[in-house]
Amino acid sequence: MIIYLSLIAIFFSSMVYGIIGFGDALILIPIITPIIGIRNAVILVNIWGTFPALLNFIKYRKLLDKGYFFRFLSLGIPATILGTFLIINIRVEWIELILGCFIFLYSSLKLINYFKNPDTIEIKNQLNTTHPLIFLGGFSYGLLTGLISAAGPINVALLEKTGHYRESFIENFAAIGTVLAISRIPFYFTENIFPYELFLVFLLAFPIIFLGTKLGHKITPKIPVKKFQIIIFFFLLGISLKSIITSSIILLSLY
Repeated sequence: MIIYLSLIAIFFSSMVYGIIGFGDALILIPIITPIIGIRNAVILVNIWGTFPALLNFIKYRKLLDKGYFFRFLSLGIPATILGTFLIINIRVEWIELILGCFIFLYSSLKLINYFKNPDTIEIKNQLNTTHPLIFLGGFSYGLLTGLISAAGPINVALLEKTGHYRESFIENFAAIGTVLAISRIPFYFTENIFPYELFLVFLLAFPIIFLGTKLGHKITPKIPVKKFQIIIFFFLLGISLKSIITSSIILLSLY
């Protein structure tokens, strides 16, 4: 039963990832945590997440924005390492709470603006790969990835700011996510925290992820660009609410 429930959740989350380019962890971790435990869920989802990211990267590889990619990672990789060290001494729940509030405000304003006048939502036609915010965004993304493993919304906002939509958004999100995720996987094995008792679920997940992601790829082109942006904002709302609620509960329990 554990295997079946986990695989169904994996298929659905992979399909969502294939459609919009992120959100699999947001969906999957809460579903499988009661089944296999939070630490095992985080470890397996982080490893599984590299596979749909790689599939997205291959699918839309011609849309890779190399200027954005290298600028983002130039500070993103060292910041990830810094965040990994800082997590020892920092109460990360405060960071997660502040980030959650910021994302909630950002996505709420975007949605309010759209529903007030859906014809005025801005879709830029040109990429801006030299925008100075790319370096700041890369550093922030890497730092928060190392600290709380939930920095995706920063990349979402920055990709929109620099003119990446739908397939281009998915490709560049996947390229960055793949590099940073792979760099963390060795720690799970060197520190001997990989849940070998769930190895069968771990292996069975990969063909399910493949099928779910490929189904998502077929759905993506059918979504209008503006509607795609609205879906992204709703997922950001979900991420922000999760961050605010979970971090607030932990912080309140400390007092």
